[in-house]
Amino acid sequence: MLKAMVVGVFSLALRPSTILFVRSFQLNTASQLVKPRTFHNINNIRQMSLSTKGASDASKSEHDTDGCSQNESVKEKQPLYLAEGIFSVEKPKDWTSNDVVSYIRGILEREAKSRGLKVSRPGKRRRGKNSNTIKVGHGGTLDPLATGVLVIGVGSGTKNLQNYLKGGKRYVANARFGKETDTLDTEGKIIKTVSTENITVESIQDILPQFRGDIMQVPPVFSALKKDGKKLYEEARKGKTAEDLGIQARPVVINELELIENPEERLPCFSIDVNCGGGTYIRSLIRDIAHALDSCAVMTGLKRTQQGQYSLDDALQKDDWSAESIYKAIRIENEKREQQQNDSSTEEVLEKLA
Repeated sequence: MLKAMVVGVFSLALRPSTILFVRSFQLNTASQLVKPRTFHNINNIRQMSLSTKGASDASKSEHDTDGCSQNESVKEKQPLYLAEGIFSVEKPKDWTSNDVVSYIRGILEREAKSRGLKVSRPGKRRRGKNSNTIKVGHGGTLDPLATGVLVIGVGSGTKNLQNYLKGGKRYVANARFGKETDTLDTEGKIIKTVSTENITVESIQDILPQFRGDIMQVPPVFSALKKDGKKLYEEARKGKTAEDLGIQARPVVINELELIENPEERLPCFSIDVNCGGGTYIRSLIRDIAHALDSCAVMTGLKRTQQGQYSLDDALQKDDWSAESIYKAIRIENEKREQQQNDSSTEEVLEKLA
């Protein structure tokens, strides 16, 4: 038997898409062609390469999802506020109401940023309606010299402030007979001084009833009210008086008015407890009480002890102004309001069944 071994590679004239790789072949005496030991189609090779690359990309994509991409997705889902609603604070002396609003907003902005959120500053031009701006507002201005309850709205609570501030406001005001200033408090320029010898506790008690109920009151010239499009205090700083500006009296409501008996306080100093409606100026009330006694007086101190359903006992003190305390206070108020609504609904059902 004649045997011959030839090792090589042959290119066979088959379809262009097919190439035979022959590792070896053997011829025997019958000149028979032994089938090649390995055979691959180039399309199969390409398909295998694509499959391997796809699996690699999928693995990489899965790895990315578990890393930064997932973290970014989580950040986008985080709420801007941890709670939205209304709460109250005790405004410090010498702070404007807007000072308090700005301070609270800053606290909440820093908290949101600590969670990786981007926060826009108010007043900047922003595209779209979903800009991350912390919204904070207050429910009634207090003079800088005044202290006490200031109701604050956060987020959606800014739209509901007036809905939950129905009812009167209560103040404790301190005053002193004998002089009057252009601002009606101790910060202004003295414009009048008189004797206080004729004033007694009894005389004060006698004239208080005429200031209870519906009365007419001329606002202070140093106030944020507007006349002819101009703020009164801006005109007052130019030296204009109430008479110069033609400020008209307007109706206000005094629900309660009592003289506070304080053993440590003696005339010409006195204090009053006032429950009034919106738009009432306590400085003007003190001025009018003094004028009714043929005297004059200035307000030396003012504290708002209640605004609507919010009392001084529930107001956050300045030392407690933190994001945690603010959001906790909002949640407590939300729970109270929800309970009140549930109780009201239950009463309505019982009345219908009765």
